[in-house]
Amino acid sequence: MLFRSAPEKIWDATITTGWESRHIHYGVNETGNGGVWTSEAEVTIGNLGLSAWNGFGIGNVFQEWDFAAAYTLEAGPVFLIPGYNFRYAPGLVKQGHAHANEDEHAEEAGHAEEEASTHAHGIYNNELFAILGTNKIPYITPSTVFIWNLNQNPSGYLAFRLDGEVPVVKETFTINPYALLSLNLGYNTTDSYDWNNFEFGVQGNWRINKILTAFVGVNYSVAMAALEAIDQGNEFWVNAGVSLGF
Repeated sequence: MLFRSAPEKIWDATITTGWESRHIHYGVNETGNGGVWTSEAEVTIGNLGLSAWNGFGIGNVFQEWDFAAAYTLEAGPVFLIPGYNFRYAPGLVKQGHAHANEDEHAEEAGHAEEEASTHAHGIYNNELFAILGTNKIPYITPSTVFIWNLNQNPSGYLAFRLDGEVPVVKETFTINPYALLSLNLGYNTTDSYDWNNFEFGVQGNWRINKILTAFVGVNYSVAMAALEAIDQGNEFWVNAGVSLGF
């Protein structure tokens, strides 16, 4: 009797939920001193990836929804991932970098400190992105990330990134460090086209069983010239959550 081998799986799905002590978006603190609860669903079919992400503030008014599509192209040791992301945030809270005209109005009203520390607004971004890198180096994936927001011009962001994966206990526990150096090309501010931030962190992942993984991480962002121009300082935050893979 002949037995056929099982067909190769062409799709994957992941559901992740977790907590962040602060939500830092390209070096900018968007939740003040409060945290955020996040959820994400990802589906990969062949080389096509689809994802939906949302975050809800804990003790703040932060809300955000992201819907993305990307396609992975490979040529030898190099991969290229072009994609599109729709970013909707009905209200953001930004600490310590109100615009100059907002400061002037606040001073006239006698509330400069309050206005500078809490600034809420909504955004609708149509963003194109591309990731170029290689995954052929053991334990390390270097990549370059470019993002352009079509709703503003100019509005670019460029990051040079290193991601690591260190297996501590085979198929059970890994440590994933990362570091990135980014350049603001109008995404965070048009007042300074300069280095944006240096960010680094590490995450531990514990694979509990075939589908369930728990993780915890620590992160730090060092503000550079572009962020300093909008009074955004250094940030430290932690994150934790669980992920279900199918």
